[in-house]
Order: sequence, then C-alpha cells, then structure tokens
Amino acid sequence: MALKLFEVLEGKLEQILAQYQALQTENATLMKMLDEQEKALGETREALNKMSKERDVVRQRIDQLLNKLEVLGKEK
Repeated sequence: MALKLFEVLEGKLEQILAQYQALQTENATLMKMLDEQEKALGETREALNKMSKERDVVRQRIDQLLNKLEVLGKEK
C-alpha cells in the first residue's frame, strides 16, 4: 500500500517537473519574442523621429520658399 502511494506521488511529481520544464521553455521563448519586439519598437521610434525631423526641415524650407515668392509678388 505504501509503495503504491509512493509510486503515485512519484508520478505526480514527474508530471509537475515536466510542466515546470515546459513552462520554463515557453517563458524563454516569450522573453526572446519580447526582446525582439522591443528592439523593433525602438527601431520604429528612431525611424519616426528621423522622419519627423526631416518633415520639419522640409516644412521650414517650404515656408522660406513661400516667403520668397511672397516678397517677389509684392515687388511687382
């Protein structure tokens, strides 16, 4: 009887250990995915910042050109 209970306990413990290992593997996979997503997000933010700066430069140049055209229009 005691031996049978010990076998049942051993089987349950093996199941728990198998689940634990599976969860560790899944956690490692999820952590890797999270790192990749954070890296991609950082790259996207950098690209967005670069585009915003370029847009501001283009906007300033267009404003300068419009001002020049306005001045030319007033001179005529």
